[in-house]
Amino acid sequence: EALSEKGIRIYTPESTVLDEEVKRHADMLICHTGENIIFADPMQNVTLLENEGFTVLKTEALLRDYPFDTRLNTAVGKNYFICNPKTVDKALSEHLINKGLTPLYTKQGYTKCSVCFITEDAVITDDESCYKAIRNHFSDALLISKGDIFLSEKHCGFFGGCTGKLGKNTLALTGELKTHRDAREIYAFCNKHEVEIKELSSGRLTDIGGILPLKEMR
Repeated sequence: EALSEKGIRIYTPESTVLDEEVKRHADMLICHTGENIIFADPMQNVTLLENEGFTVLKTEALLRDYPFDTRLNTAVGKNYFICNPKTVDKALSEHLINKGLTPLYTKQGYTKCSVCFITEDAVITDDESCYKAIRNHFSDALLISKGDIFLSEKHCGFFGGCTGKLGKNTLALTGELKTHRDAREIYAFCNKHEVEIKELSSGRLTDIGGILPLKEMR
């Protein structure tokens, strides 16, 4: 609703296989690899994406249980993509390598959930395995604490899942940054890289599967 009020059009994917708490999570169901290419779970309706001019490539079908629910959970940057080599969809990984991106491997299957690109060269993550994979390849990386992101009454969420870039210098949060124990460190990191934080809702930070920008208005 907050994004729609700003005139931003929204596409919300939906799975008939994944658990209720993540069945509409974009970072679980699609992976935008740049330009007009999107990889998607074959069980969901992608007509809207195709009508918008995207070429949608289907992956191996997602399954409910880990690690088979993480085939698309890959964090794609300018020069690198971050993933668990044991869980990522092979066609997606090969496509990114053929594009010239270098893979950075982590033990975390929920990689996109765990990683937030502040800039092309600055990253925040709340997963130690992801941090170890990226810290020597980006100009700046911040490891923050886990546990302060709401997902459901059963599970906590990830920092990447409550964030999304609305522009080069704007990072959206689904909730208030002050509800995170590392709020000062996160604010300082974003401020250092000249990225403004925009809180879209009140209350605790909530993992909604991330906000993935597909098209940019200029």
